[in-house]
Amino acid sequence: MVISGRAWFTPGVPGIYVVLLCDVLTELGHDPAPLLRGLGFDRQGLLDPECRLPLDQANAAAEAALARVGEAGLGFRYARAMRITLHGPVGLLALSSPTIDDGLDAARRYLGLRAPFLNVQREPLEDDRQALCFRTDFGPGPVRSFVIEAMVIGFVYMLEQLMEAPPDGAEVHFQGPPPAHAEALRRTVPVPVRYDQPRDALIVSAALLGARPRLADPQAEALAREQCELEFRRWRANQEGPLPERVRAALRDQAPPLPDLTEVAERLAVSPRTLKRHLQQAGLTYRELQDEARYRQARKLLADRALRISEVAWALGYNDVANFSRAFKRWSGRTPKAYRGGGAPG
Repeated sequence: MVISGRAWFTPGVPGIYVVLLCDVLTELGHDPAPLLRGLGFDRQGLLDPECRLPLDQANAAAEAALARVGEAGLGFRYARAMRITLHGPVGLLALSSPTIDDGLDAARRYLGLRAPFLNVQREPLEDDRQALCFRTDFGPGPVRSFVIEAMVIGFVYMLEQLMEAPPDGAEVHFQGPPPAHAEALRRTVPVPVRYDQPRDALIVSAALLGARPRLADPQAEALAREQCELEFRRWRANQEGPLPERVRAALRDQAPPLPDLTEVAERLAVSPRTLKRHLQQAGLTYRELQDEARYRQARKLLADRALRISEVAWALGYNDVANFSRAFKRWSGRTPKAYRGGGAPG
């Protein structure tokens, strides 16, 4: 995918996902033609296996769809319409994996090939359950809510398709309060859904993780994994620029708070050790690149005078305003208050 003239970091959003969005709009009684015209695509073009949309176009498509649907609950309806086979070899790999755990891990590993705007991290819980925690590059707002809801609920339906039965031992957690369509969502989704939780996550039990998908097949799994790796290598081969510049691109496209080195290494398909080595060879550290990105984000946020400095600090991941002020003074030679008072451009 190309962002700001760069041809590295993410492979773009497959056009088939926009086709699915159009089909959901049609089901809800809305004409998708204006959305397609706004993108400059027709249905046939989006169905081309090589069609991938830059993130800003995918964002525009989601915004246009949400403007038409309003409070109808586009996210969970989109997830319900999605079939695991739409994900190409990634979906086939999940279907044919020996256990649900392996299938989820395969989906998470190759997620960047299908949903480059999404990051999923596993977090063990005290009761032997696992939380698959979802984060997205989209900033706060309706598009982010749509993406998180669609992706978390989409994983629920993926589990249902792997098991060919409701995924007992799973539940959905969302950070925010219940939306207007919460009851419709709860009636539709085959697992418990809880709001006002500490994370956006799919919670899965140890028993569910150890279950065997109905279509588990070692030969099919090996072929699907080979296809995924081939696509993965092709994506990496097409990335341009040295690794430090790809890190800069990754951080430039990331909404605050910034990811740690391990997360960025995973997104760039390298080990943390390899990433550190490349940065050292360029005379850089990951902390320095983080500071570059935080300084840029801080200036942008400080330009919005409706935001208090404490709110800017919190948005950037600082729990203490004093720590943010010290960091900003180190970057710019001025405190945030003095910088804002000087009328500096954001």
